[in-house]
Amino acid sequence: MSRRSGRNRIASAIAAAGLALACSQFFNSAGDAAPAAGSAAVLDALFPEGRTTLELEVLAARDGLAPGQDFVVLELGRDAGSSHHLVWIRDREVPHRHDRHDLFVVILRGYGAMRLGDTERAVGQGSILYVPRGTVHAFRNDSDAPAVAYAVYAPAFDGSDRVTLSPDRGDP
Repeated sequence: MSRRSGRNRIASAIAAAGLALACSQFFNSAGDAAPAAGSAAVLDALFPEGRTTLELEVLAARDGLAPGQDFVVLELGRDAGSSHHLVWIRDREVPHRHDRHDLFVVILRGYGAMRLGDTERAVGQGSILYVPRGTVHAFRNDSDAPAVAYAVYAPAFDGSDRVTLSPDRGDP
């Protein structure tokens, strides 16, 4: 990787992380994070097709899963460098990786465990997760309702960069 492309990748990652951090400030384990008086915590993004402003509580309350569905991804917007999605998971993901995309995730509702590489850790509402390209990962929802997350891919997700692995071994 050239020094310039490495810097561009880092700059994209920092920008996405800043957005994810802003989203997570609404949520914390004590439940006492509060926006400024008279305002709500929001996702506020300027996409080429226009500005998108959505309250995080409204995003988290959406039910994107139809009966019998376990996993749904809804694109909220994109630009040349990133794509932004809502993700619902009823049970668990199959371990997988993205070879050409970095991924940032903010859990808006629910809790469970997140596998990153060879390690699994407890995560919940307000958790911010960074998954570098090529890293095996999978979320397991341990809550009673579907988990909801805000996910940012850099560069913009093309829909084809998902290498599914064996759930038992983590191998392709």
